[in-house]
Amino acid sequence: MQVARVLYSRTCLLSLLLTCVLSAQEEPQDTPLPGMRGVPKNLPDVSLVGDISAKLTADTSDFYRNRITIREIEFALQGYLYPEMRADAFFAFHRHGDHVEAEICEGYVSFLNLFGGFGLIVGKKHTDFGKVNKLHQHHVPYTDRPVVLTNFFGEHGLVGEGASLDYLLHLPVFLQLTIGAWRAESAAHHDEHEEAEKQFSLADEFYTARAWASFPVGMAAELEIGGSGAVGQGAHHEEHKDDVRVMGLDATLKAWPSTYQRLILQGELLQLTRELPGDELTRWGFYTFLGYRFTRYWDAGLRYDWTENALPEREQTQKISAMVTNHLTETTKLRIQYGYCCDEQEHEAVIQLIFGIGPHSHPLE
Repeated sequence: MQVARVLYSRTCLLSLLLTCVLSAQEEPQDTPLPGMRGVPKNLPDVSLVGDISAKLTADTSDFYRNRITIREIEFALQGYLYPEMRADAFFAFHRHGDHVEAEICEGYVSFLNLFGGFGLIVGKKHTDFGKVNKLHQHHVPYTDRPVVLTNFFGEHGLVGEGASLDYLLHLPVFLQLTIGAWRAESAAHHDEHEEAEKQFSLADEFYTARAWASFPVGMAAELEIGGSGAVGQGAHHEEHKDDVRVMGLDATLKAWPSTYQRLILQGELLQLTRELPGDELTRWGFYTFLGYRFTRYWDAGLRYDWTENALPEREQTQKISAMVTNHLTETTKLRIQYGYCCDEQEHEAVIQLIFGIGPHSHPLE
């Protein structure tokens, strides 16, 4: 019995020594970047975001009237290919009335530091025009897009396949310049949907540019100003032969009175010009948004839209929207929004539930 105990003790000691030696021989590992967790498998970050809404409106022609619908389910795969190079891919199922479309929303590779402050993005992306166009719907503080953006860029915004080059100037303040060359699908590819004929957007080859700067205002406020431009052709260029130019100015003021309180005042002004054979159309539009987060979980906002349409028959749209949002978690929120269309004198109310799993659903992503 005594011999067995001695052998057992020596076996345990030998096992402990072998474990220590092997551990010492292993090279130390740095903390992996997000998207490279589990380095041997190089797995990306995976996210899922859902948008469920219920709409009450007096407009009997609205498909979503008095219905609860899943407006969108979005999947995201994101990760670093190298410390200064990453890939992002977003796939979504969008609802368009009584049918659902599967789509590659975005898919691009970002070269974060080419040389001397330059960065490059290649792939399909929401172009860097203004403050809202490049944001996904679940990251904006209201249930719908500003009307001027849908009138000038279509329901999904200004999206293209191509590349953009940005440069961060070495100044005491933040100032970034971005230029891009893109190609978008023409509306002719969507002739099976009647509503496509009623929408306007840029298509085929188009080019974008943006400059924006940020300045501190006191100790707890920040001012951002920017200018954007896009030139190209209309969605039905083969029929109308129109060359299109869109210019935009935007400004955003953010203030943080306390840790969980935030005030935001934002606005964008856009001008669209369509040069047609023997004619030229000029249309204007803008929106202003005032939002205030008064606790960690609650915020409220007010938005005013005024815009003209992009079609030859000039029409104007005015809309007032008010919304209240309860942040159930960092990635899940419940929102109630009331809207009043001044021209049609119609009321609407939308209850929206956005839920998310993964880092892309986080507001800071």
